[in-house]
Amino acid sequence: METWVHGLPNGIFFTRLAIATALGLAIGFERQWRQRTAGLHTMTLVAVGAALFCALPGLGGTVSDPWRVAAQVVTGVGFLAGGVILRQGLDVRGLTTAATLWATAAVGALVGSGFELQGAVGAGVIVAVNAFVQPLASAVSRIPRPASENFMTSYVLRVTCALPAQKSVRECIIGEVGKTSLTLLELNTSAPSGGSVELVANLNRPGRDDGISERIRSEIAALPGVTSASMESAEHVV
Repeated sequence: METWVHGLPNGIFFTRLAIATALGLAIGFERQWRQRTAGLHTMTLVAVGAALFCALPGLGGTVSDPWRVAAQVVTGVGFLAGGVILRQGLDVRGLTTAATLWATAAVGALVGSGFELQGAVGAGVIVAVNAFVQPLASAVSRIPRPASENFMTSYVLRVTCALPAQKSVRECIIGEVGKTSLTLLELNTSAPSGGSVELVANLNRPGRDDGISERIRSEIAALPGVTSASMESAEHVV
């Protein structure tokens, strides 16, 4: 005879918990593989936590209002996800990570509420979206738009390099930008720190062409002495 824990069988409870853990691991593995802020550990905890909360009504021997618990999980994870959204210069980072945390909580809530199959399908969709839609979005962003479009795109190139390489990196930035339709507005250098300096180039162009900006970033990143190179962008209506 199966032992009951205040209404919900032990076997069912542990099975749901195991499924939620496995699905959280699957979502987190993809995030960890891509070296995102919230990876294997965080996604697994979110899925398990949501499943535990949504199992509470069953453990209490009642299923009269399980959706109220799920609603509180949504709210709580919303605050958690908001903490990973950061603004860096012209760019906002962490939106995909926050959305993944939110969606992972939904998977855990489904499993904890007894919808294991639906939770597994949801986890599969989350992994597929993160794995395939981001490259698609990047490809779409690199499609050149005609300059006649009524907006400008601002780019910020940030380069960290060794102090002796500063001059050659500056010259390369100026030279590479001069070969493109981008306009170099300013090029600033930070004070030396630990033998390194940061160069920040502000650029713009009519319309948008992320292919050009990415080629510049790649060229600069390959220079001797460069430790990191990133490009941020933002559109402005004119």
